[in-house]
Amino acid sequence: MLLLLDIRTQARLSVEDVHELLRTSGQCDGQLPARSTLYRKLSGVGLKNERRLIEAIVRVCIPDAQRANMLREQAISLLHQAWSEDAEPDQPEPEAVPDDGGSLAELVRVQRELIDTQAQLTAALQTATEAEKESAKSRALVTTLLVLGALGRPAAGRVSAPSPDGPSYAVSGIELSRLRTRLAAAEAERDEAQQVARAAQHRLAEAENLLTAHGTGSTDPTGLSAPTPTGPVEWPTTRTDPAGQAAPADTLRSSRQALPDTTAIEREVEQGEGVSSFEGHESVRPLEQDPELAEVLAEMLRLDPDGSRMGSVIDGAGRHLLDPAHTGRYLWSQLTKVEKTGLGTAVYHRMQRELGLADGLHLDFMVAGHDVDIKFTRGSNWMFPPELQGGLCLVVRADDASGLWSIGLLRVRSELMHTGSNRDGKRGLSAQGREAIHWIHSNLPLPEHALRRLSADTVSSIFAKASGQARTEELFLQAQLTPITTADLSAVTMQADGVKRAREARRRLAHRGVLVLNGTRPRDVEWAWGLGLPALEPSTWMSVRLTPAQPGHEGTPTIMLDGTPWCVAHLEDLEVPLPTAAFA
Repeated sequence: MLLLLDIRTQARLSVEDVHELLRTSGQCDGQLPARSTLYRKLSGVGLKNERRLIEAIVRVCIPDAQRANMLREQAISLLHQAWSEDAEPDQPEPEAVPDDGGSLAELVRVQRELIDTQAQLTAALQTATEAEKESAKSRALVTTLLVLGALGRPAAGRVSAPSPDGPSYAVSGIELSRLRTRLAAAEAERDEAQQVARAAQHRLAEAENLLTAHGTGSTDPTGLSAPTPTGPVEWPTTRTDPAGQAAPADTLRSSRQALPDTTAIEREVEQGEGVSSFEGHESVRPLEQDPELAEVLAEMLRLDPDGSRMGSVIDGAGRHLLDPAHTGRYLWSQLTKVEKTGLGTAVYHRMQRELGLADGLHLDFMVAGHDVDIKFTRGSNWMFPPELQGGLCLVVRADDASGLWSIGLLRVRSELMHTGSNRDGKRGLSAQGREAIHWIHSNLPLPEHALRRLSADTVSSIFAKASGQARTEELFLQAQLTPITTADLSAVTMQADGVKRAREARRRLAHRGVLVLNGTRPRDVEWAWGLGLPALEPSTWMSVRLTPAQPGHEGTPTIMLDGTPWCVAHLEDLEVPLPTAAFA
């Protein structure tokens, strides 16, 4: 094993490189072992029975035929030595020992089994580490290409032909398919190696239990056990994890010895194989160094590429808590303290339903097969509990006063937090932590509502009216050329039938020359387009005062009502009742 390791080191070849050379050279005569098997063989497991494999490895690693023959003979000599050591030596006559009922012999057998199991476990863990490294490299490459495709950014040497609408970028489908195949094979081998490690750990535990039953005292002669932490989870008081380190792999978290931190392996991926995070965030950890984060990022972009679904989620959560039909409230600042606390929970539940996300194993939900938490704030920071460190978290911020919202993804790490914490041990992000956020959508507008855009005096004059019908008509008079939503109507009428009040206002206000348009009526949409008004959404209303087109209105957009041209009225124009066609 040490000889082959020295040969590979001098040739600067990894196990996967050796496997590829064996496959392409045909040295194994059609009996090429799987990559995971090759890992175990090169770790010393069953190697002394693989003379042909050893000779093939020497030949593919050493191009010099003379030196290859010399090393091959040396390897064969070592194999003969190993075989001779396995031969049963002549044993001296055993001395008479007291009859202990066979317990001593059983104890010796168990101890030997424990030593053998320890060797198998060490080899299995090394194999799993190598397989995880290969899986991480493949996953990083595939994820990088997927993210590039989602962002519309070019990979090196992968620029497609320009289109009439502007430049576009494409990733080679053949290359992506090849990488996905490589990723699937690497992950399968990783899983196989981890199963072998679990089996070895199980046998190790059984052997230790037998030793304990025989009263040998210490139950862990291998030194593999680790103390189990007790008490509440706390943030480390000193920096114990290097910058950029992600959560340890939890594949064998419940076993006696976990596999090495996979993200430490992923950091060995060459920097040139992927891309960094979005422009403008140079200090953010490159995506190829955190494949899990990159996969979640790509999936969120796929689920909501323009942010419209998430914007609707946040707006819907706010309207649900405001309950305008019963309370007349229309601003988040009008919520009670308890309701403001529940805004984040409402966003979480609506987001899960809207995007079809499954429940998480330990955190809020699963995205691209990874546990992800969500934190919401109306301010500029979030609070993270200590048990979330190392995990992935979607951070959402929104404020109806500014009308903007953002969503980003973060790997929670202790060095990104403020040193101080609240009584629950939660900490906020430092300036470095805010820079480490990978923004999925930043400062997008929330759906507009007319009551939020009107001045306080105007809103007061609307709510001063005694009835819901009168308030609805005053809203259409005061907020002309402004999209009015059903939430606005519910708040003004404080009734569930706000739309009915709007239809009644359409008929009443026509006598004052005010045309009330509804986005669900095709004719109203055509009139809005003919008058040069903003496009009407299906669930919105808009009012505008019209006047018959006169010689002074040349060049003004007009529509025909009962054969007469009408246009948008000026402030100085008198009120003229609309014809019946305007409210039929």
